[in-house]
Amino acid sequence: MPEGYASNLEKRAYMNEGKLIGMKSHDCHVFMETLIPIAFSHLPERIGKPIIEISLFFKDLCSGKLLESSLDRMEENILVTTIKLEKIFPYGFFDVMEHLPIHLVQEARLGGLVYDEYSSVQHLQLVKEVALGPESQVLIMNKYCVNGFKFQTEEVCRNKKTNNSGVYIQGDTDGTGQTIEYYDVIQEIIEVRYSGWPKKKIVLFRCEWFDPSLRGTKMDHQHNIIEVKHTRKYRSYDPFINAQNAKQVYYASYPLCRDKADWWAVIKSKPVGRIEIDNVLDVTYQNDVAIV
Repeated sequence: MPEGYASNLEKRAYMNEGKLIGMKSHDCHVFMETLIPIAFSHLPERIGKPIIEISLFFKDLCSGKLLESSLDRMEENILVTTIKLEKIFPYGFFDVMEHLPIHLVQEARLGGLVYDEYSSVQHLQLVKEVALGPESQVLIMNKYCVNGFKFQTEEVCRNKKTNNSGVYIQGDTDGTGQTIEYYDVIQEIIEVRYSGWPKKKIVLFRCEWFDPSLRGTKMDHQHNIIEVKHTRKYRSYDPFINAQNAKQVYYASYPLCRDKADWWAVIKSKPVGRIEIDNVLDVTYQNDVAIV
């Protein structure tokens, strides 16, 4: 099996006792949905077919997509499959749990995908851990690579020929419907961590933004050049941004224009090894089988 697909089932098999011991819930799903049809395919049809049918029933029920027509078919077939199983196994084997699959189709109609039920529990745990707040200690970095960009702090780039400290982010729209863009250089790169497992972290850029108003940022529509006044800062205190939302820019001065000594031209960089797509597809991609 691929790495991370399931536990090492070989260690769970006890040949002398003929048992599988210590399997996790996901291992049981993998065993039932994928291995049972293969292992029991050589049995006589009256024995192997009902077991394979119950295996395929749970595989369809736990898939990432359920159609109403499929639910109707599953609801009819599970009754027949349960009766077939009663002819194979002794009556003492059947209790409430063995008859539970009959009601699972109706639960899927009312509650949605089985995947979503487990995801909601995981999301609640995630929300709880984040609500407790970050750890008291943070990690300070001087460079960070994200979204095809290599960012560095202003201090690191000060004596270099290259400059990776320029950053910009899109904000809300103004009264005219235009998106406000904020420009600056990165002062600090901070990694904030949260407790719990798996480890959760978020990387923040601390910036002192240039004034996004017309006094500090202007657009030369004739030459399609954005200019910022580096001596004028944004008055509101809002220095931190998520590194995932940042895009890279670099600035060019006007050494021959005295009237533009305080102004820099903004040049937007392109990510390395990536193609930017503005529109976002409203499609959710989901595997039929969860990955441990």
